[in-house]
Amino acid sequence: MATPVTEWTSPPSGEVEFVSWLDTLRERAPVHCSPKQDGWHVFGHAEAMAVLGDHAAFSSEQPTTLPEGSAFQLFRAGNLSWMDPPRHRQLRALVGRVFTPRYVAGLAPMVGETVEEYLAAVRGKPRFEYVNEYAAPIVSTVVARMVGIPPKGQELFRRWSADLLELIDPRSGSNVLQRTATRARLMSAYLHEYLDRRRADPRDDLASALARAEVDGERLGDDEVVGLIALLLSTGQAATLTLANAMIVLDGHPAAMARLRADHGLLGPAMDEVMRYRNQTTRVTRHTRTDVTVGGQLIPAGQPVTVWLAAANRDPRVFPGADEFRMDRAPNPHLALGHGIHYCLGAALARLEIEVAMRRMLEETTHLSVDYDASRLLDPRLIFGAGALTIEATWAGGA
Repeated sequence: MATPVTEWTSPPSGEVEFVSWLDTLRERAPVHCSPKQDGWHVFGHAEAMAVLGDHAAFSSEQPTTLPEGSAFQLFRAGNLSWMDPPRHRQLRALVGRVFTPRYVAGLAPMVGETVEEYLAAVRGKPRFEYVNEYAAPIVSTVVARMVGIPPKGQELFRRWSADLLELIDPRSGSNVLQRTATRARLMSAYLHEYLDRRRADPRDDLASALARAEVDGERLGDDEVVGLIALLLSTGQAATLTLANAMIVLDGHPAAMARLRADHGLLGPAMDEVMRYRNQTTRVTRHTRTDVTVGGQLIPAGQPVTVWLAAANRDPRVFPGADEFRMDRAPNPHLALGHGIHYCLGAALARLEIEVAMRRMLEETTHLSVDYDASRLLDPRLIFGAGALTIEATWAGGA
């Protein structure tokens, strides 16, 4: 039977204190039932794997019903993150046939060109805002170009991407929700009209491929295709946040940054370690379909379950020296990109974007540091990352 935690405290907002809170709760027990009756909490790595890997017992469907006409219906249809089988399996298989490793590898030249475009915009500046001038526009522009959106539409993608980051920034203005809703309506209308054009005049892009794709002999509805495109843009924030987190982590580990400058072959494992050490998505939620036992605790059906990925990724049972940043850590079975049927659909693209953007920034500079007084870090209880990150740079060749 479940043994409720008797010393439960709410997670603190300070980053150091929050990480300590995660460690304390995980050491006390890998699975907890909150005495405040707000559901169950999973902190251990094995236990998190068990929850994320068992979609039959743990549902990803979101119980919240959006009102008819809500701007955020854009996120509902086609959103694989909020979907269970069998529809999840059908749509995931369909997208998987289009979004193959070979397809992603073929995007490398476009990703490289996009990185060069935004690198040129900041090159030579002694100070620049890394998230909104470099990381975020690279990611949103790559998604837009992959979908096939023309230049004018790409600006709408970039603005909406910026809005999504503001939604998770605790210091955003009070009108951010309304502004994001307005932009979501514009985005939805634009994508529906764009799909009509692509159905009439297919091109060699992702939108055309999705527009003509079929599930069991039936074409996807426009709402589902639009939802899938919105999902790609919103989940692309993981790459934006990881690029920000990489700068934060390397700023605190100058020897690691020097090693990366000397050996770009370490970028892949180094970025994986950034994702483990400073997990961009702090937690995800599930709901139990049946009574199920995890970590020795019996969780009844119908219960909300919070999986603290940031705690699982620092579980010393799996990661020796879990509180240390070891950029050549191997193996590194972190959960930053998920696990099971909801493993990040765009993981290969995210890794490509992150590695190219970091490599080029390191190649073009001799020094990078973060000015935290002029930056805006996000609330780690929700997201590890930055809404704004001011970088002081010394450019190679005196650029």
